Amino acid sequence: MEDGAFEETVVIRYLLGDLPEEAQVSLEDRAFSDPEFMRVIEAVETDLIDSYVRDEMRPQEKRQFEGRFLSSPERRKKIEFARALVKVSSDSRKLSLAVESAEPMLRPSWRATLSELFRGRRPAFQFAMSAVALALLCFASWEAVQSARLHRLNNELQSQRILQQQRENSLQQDVEKEKARADELLAQVQQLTNQGSHASLVASLVLVPGTLRSEGTAQELALTRGAQLARIQIQLEDRDHYPQFRAELQTKRGEPLLTRNNLREQRSSAGRVVVLEVPTSILEPGQYELALKGLNRGQAKDIGFYEFSITKK
Repeated sequence: MEDGAFEETVVIRYLLGDLPEEAQVSLEDRAFSDPEFMRVIEAVETDLIDSYVRDEMRPQEKRQFEGRFLSSPERRKKIEFARALVKVSSDSRKLSLAVESAEPMLRPSWRATLSELFRGRRPAFQFAMSAVALALLCFASWEAVQSARLHRLNNELQSQRILQQQRENSLQQDVEKEKARADELLAQVQQLTNQGSHASLVASLVLVPGTLRSEGTAQELALTRGAQLARIQIQLEDRDHYPQFRAELQTKRGEPLLTRNNLREQRSSAGRVVVLEVPTSILEPGQYELALKGLNRGQAKDIGFYEFSITKK
């Protein structure tokens, strides 16, 4: 199969919504960067509309076409425009055949015929010329609409690409920040490990469901003299299933201390937990509040609020 025919087949599948998502994105990227290919898409779309209004489509293609094109007000206008153009063309052709059929019945001399044509004595000729003029006007309007649509589509594709690039940049920045935090925490843990026993340098606390601040009960986390890291495990209930979690630590007075995003659930002896590791250097004796939220597709949902106290030995 020649490249041109293959290309047209792919464009037809794209316009009828029959391409996989990856191939559709690739085709749109090419249309954005290649004006000549965009004109190919416009030409194929025009041919599809013409085939539809002339009832020349196969049943399956017709169903796909109607599902894609009749749902768009702009495309419905194009279909109505093409249908009117076909009707004008058909009426003009029928009129020309009728005039040709009538000519043998009364054929004047060629000079008389020519004189009558230019003096306006032939209504059939006047109507035919009006139809031709209308068809030319419709064609010019169609070209203007296609040009405007091409310009608008280019702008939309460019806007989508800019938004996509902005999202990718924002995501990359988040990843880099989280990586820097992870590296910092890992460096702290390694330093603590080199200084002595890990068990004596890490203080642990388990917060269980139901330990809400409204109940007025607060668990206690005792920090020994050599403890450098507080490991807080928050138990999850069966209903708490999220791709990621956010933990927000603050003092009882509402002063924010630490926020960790993109936390994931882990398995421990306590069951399903979310682990928050906090350097003890930012913890002073007193009352603290911890809020845990589930993250899903950019939405955050409160899971629980917990109170605990810090003491130092």
